[in-house]
Parts: sequence; structure tokens; C-alpha cells
Amino acid sequence: MNDYYIDEKKFDPELLRQLGRIDIISKVIVDGLKQGGRKSRRKGFSSEFSDYKPYVEGDDLRLLDWRLYARTEKLYVKRFEAETSLEILLLMDATASMAWRWEDSISKLEYSANLMAAIAGIHIQQQDQVGLLVYDADDMHHLPPRARNTQLDLIFSVLAGLKPGAADSFEILVNSLNEMKHHRGRIIICTALEEDEEKIEAAFAELAGLADEIILFHVLDKHEVELPFENITHLEDSETGELLPVNIVELKKEHKVNIENFRQYWEERCKDWNILYIPIDTGMNYASVIFQMNEHSLQLK
Repeated sequence: MNDYYIDEKKFDPELLRQLGRIDIISKVIVDGLKQGGRKSRRKGFSSEFSDYKPYVEGDDLRLLDWRLYARTEKLYVKRFEAETSLEILLLMDATASMAWRWEDSISKLEYSANLMAAIAGIHIQQQDQVGLLVYDADDMHHLPPRARNTQLDLIFSVLAGLKPGAADSFEILVNSLNEMKHHRGRIIICTALEEDEEKIEAAFAELAGLADEIILFHVLDKHEVELPFENITHLEDSETGELLPVNIVELKKEHKVNIENFRQYWEERCKDWNILYIPIDTGMNYASVIFQMNEHSLQLK
């Protein structure tokens, strides 16, 4: 049974898109998840003391160290082994295919950037070290893992300014990953999986050898999953401009099968690499996607 309530409208991608700024969108998602009463996966404490951290509003007052306060006149809470930070690395696909959108709907690139920003915000609040790797049309954006609030601002800045491009960049991202990693942790990937198949598979095989928990969000546009065409009899050939007759009912059935096969292929390959595969689309509210990640990530342990 779920121990949270989701107000789906609050996390709707198209509605949140109207807020404009990615930092505001992230804050709305993170604050909304907290208000939803979701319990942390890291519950309970190890009997082994780890270190201290400065007290912030909302911390458990029972963990305040009053002896340390008497010496320093500053409030600190004890942290135990179960609470020590994770190393989170976010890898994001910013290839041209991610920029496709139907009419004025949210693109895969925008959706993924908002999702990654929210995940970064959640982990920074938990004192986890978060890093970002994304290769767009301009450059490789490389932020080593940090647990500071200033890191979140840097992540927002990169994600807000992405320009789609750099075909076949996923292999480059994976090759750059080893330069950033310091500890075993969690790698979270957001991609459309539309690059060269052999190169992607080789990159995933390399990732599988890192002994990290790896989570793959396979993001499609909601209109790629469910064709938006209704009551049409012809489609224009994108190359010749010729109008071709179509049976829209049969076309939708065939397309649905193709999408299912596409996702099933990558799900099976990810099982081979012990990667958690999560198929998503741009119509899914952000809270449901994040909760789905949390619910299933432990299966990788």
C-alpha cells in the first residue's frame, strides 16, 4: 500500500512548464513530494555513529548534540552510518531527437531537464553528493559530485541552458564518467535511446562493470507512444511531400506494437546488465515517475 497521496495536477508537466524557470519547477516538485508525506527509503539508524551536520529546520531534535552546542554555541545533529551521503551522478541525453515535440507540447529535453532538476533537489536536501554529465550542441557540461546548495544552482543553470545536438554523445558521456566517480553510488540516466544501437549497448556494458546502482529512464514523447492523429485519411511523406492514403486505426495498432517491442528490447537488455529500466513519457506527472524510481530501485541491490 502506498504511504503517500499524489495530487496529479500539482505535478503535471504542461502546467509546471508555465512556471518558466527550472529552479522554481524543481522547488514545486520537491516541496510537493514532501507535503505528500512520502517516507524516506533510508529509515532507521545504524548503531555506528558517522559524523555531524549543521542543524536545519525539520531535522530531528532528538539528534541534537547539546554538548557540542555548549562548546561551539552552534546547533549540530548526529548522523549515523545509514544516513551518510550517496554519490549521485545524473547523465542526460541532449541529442537532437530529444528536442522533438508535437505542436507546442513539452519536449523530451524539457521534461527530462525538469525531472533531473527535481531529483537533484531531493538528493541535495538529503546531503547527498550530486553530479551532472550532459553533452549538448555547445559543449560537455561536467559537474563533479558535490553536496552543497551552490551545486544545485549550477545544475539548474546547465539544465536550463541546454541546446540539443551532439549526435552519438552517450558513448562520450560514459567514457567521461570514470573521471568524475569517487565512490560507489547511483547513476541516473535519462535518454530517448535513439543513438547508434551498438554504441549504446557497448556503453551500457561498460557501465554495468562499475558496480553502481544504475537507473535508466527511457523517455518518449507522449505523442510518440500514442499517435495524436484522429479521423485522417492521408499523411504527407516527409521526403517527397506526396500525400499517402492511410488507415489510421491500423496505423495506430502497428505503431503501438512497434513501441512495445522497442521498449521490451531495451528492458531485456537492461536486465542483462542489472540496470533498472523505467519507461516514461512526457505526459507522466513527475511525482509518479520519482515514486516509481524509489519503489523499484532496491531490486538492484
